[in-house]
Amino acid sequence: MSQQKFQVEIPPDFKPAQRRELGDLIIEHIFDRTDRGLDKNGKKFPGYSESYVKSLDFSNAGKSKGNVNLQLSGDMLAAMELLNEKRGKITIGFEKGTEENAKAEGNITGSYGKPTGNAKKARDFLGIEGSKLRELINYVRSNSKS
Repeated sequence: MSQQKFQVEIPPDFKPAQRRELGDLIIEHIFDRTDRGLDKNGKKFPGYSESYVKSLDFSNAGKSKGNVNLQLSGDMLAAMELLNEKRGKITIGFEKGTEENAKAEGNITGSYGKPTGNAKKARDFLGIEGSKLRELINYVRSNSKS
């Protein structure tokens, strides 16, 4: 199982505090976008399978068939973190070997515990649109204390 993460290039002049702030803002954006049922490209997630809709987990979680937001318990998205920050780059994702990393991989590839993924079921939430990244970079730069 591979570690679920992504790296973005950022201005090389960003100080460590700015890199951490940007990482936090990107994570918050991913969480909010995912809660709205949108993937990393702004497209709606595929719907839930009929077997899942009929499951006890689905009904116990108070889920809605039309609201796919990857939040059965909230643990997976809450585990997303800034894994690394260095000059010109930050890496966001999940700790390798964790249950949350496995859940993320299942959603991203559409495998959901099976050996191979199904692109039709994939819900690739881990990433950020270029325009949103630029917006967040500008926000951090303009709000930094020199």
